[in-house]
Amino acid sequence: MTESLLDDHGSALPLPPDPLSPVPDEVERGLAAYRAGDAREARALLTEIADAGRTAVSGHAAMALAGIELGENGLDSSCRKRLEQVAAGEDPWLGPLAAVMLTPDFRSCTSSDSDRVLLGSLAAQLTGAPEAARNGFEQAADALEGTDAGDVANILLGNLLLQSGDPAEALKPLRNARQMCDGLFAGYAGHLEGHVLIGQDEKERAGQVLSYADGESHPARGGSEGLHPWVAVRFGELLAGDTWLDLVYDQMENSGVSEGVVVREPFESALHFAEISNPALVDVGFHLFPGDFEPVHAGLERLKTWSDERYERARRLVLALYPHVEDSRDEERCLGLKELREKLSLPKPR
Repeated sequence: MTESLLDDHGSALPLPPDPLSPVPDEVERGLAAYRAGDAREARALLTEIADAGRTAVSGHAAMALAGIELGENGLDSSCRKRLEQVAAGEDPWLGPLAAVMLTPDFRSCTSSDSDRVLLGSLAAQLTGAPEAARNGFEQAADALEGTDAGDVANILLGNLLLQSGDPAEALKPLRNARQMCDGLFAGYAGHLEGHVLIGQDEKERAGQVLSYADGESHPARGGSEGLHPWVAVRFGELLAGDTWLDLVYDQMENSGVSEGVVVREPFESALHFAEISNPALVDVGFHLFPGDFEPVHAGLERLKTWSDERYERARRLVLALYPHVEDSRDEERCLGLKELREKLSLPKPR
């Protein structure tokens, strides 16, 4: 039903927070074998799934394999190979985490944890033992308080709490870490904190936090090429659905640009860093503005292959961006938008 995509005035509804990514049953069967002590069987089952294609299920299987390798061998080449696969996928939770784990900063922080509590706890989370993971992150956060590794422990704890369906409890460790860090880890903490604030309908605060996270995650500010596209997409989605935010008006006034330019900028920034992570929502979000529809359709097909949920997310993003890209003076653009709406079975927003 298309009616649910528009409000009472015919405008596109804001995008909701990214839904959680539960472990698929077939991946859980492989992890159950691992927890039962049959690592060989687990690897065989999960490898078959991970190598079967570019889908949400294969992404989860790849992250599960990364978790097994992390627990047994640390951040070695086998673990990194699977993390690269996940970072290059479409999962809004596993993708950013994998991108962070691939960075030298993450390796440096975890190497300073002589007892390997951080890596062991993260491996426990990725192999389906959330209680053990939580206990370990809390222990590390206390033992390493005041250090970069302690801040990372708080971020990983916040991420785990979010994945466990407890966003309110996740807010404190994420906020504490963001305020203590800069660069990569501040960007990731803000990315997660912004999700919580969107879910709490604290859109102004979410905009401020995500704007900060967008800047801190940028490689020029000590961030990461792998993480930045994910943060930029979440920030761009918020702006696309809530252009009444103060930060939109402030940027329009201070820089003398249009509303559409402010909304486009996060997607444009993300497009420059596509080697490690290249979520298809970047292509959908950016290429609508110049009316370059071929990459938009290609991005939509990638998302459709990945999962129904990500494809629906892209439909919602197209609808939210429509008023910013429509131009009645451009006949070719109008035709392309009309064809896109018809293909996606979308109403025309006001």
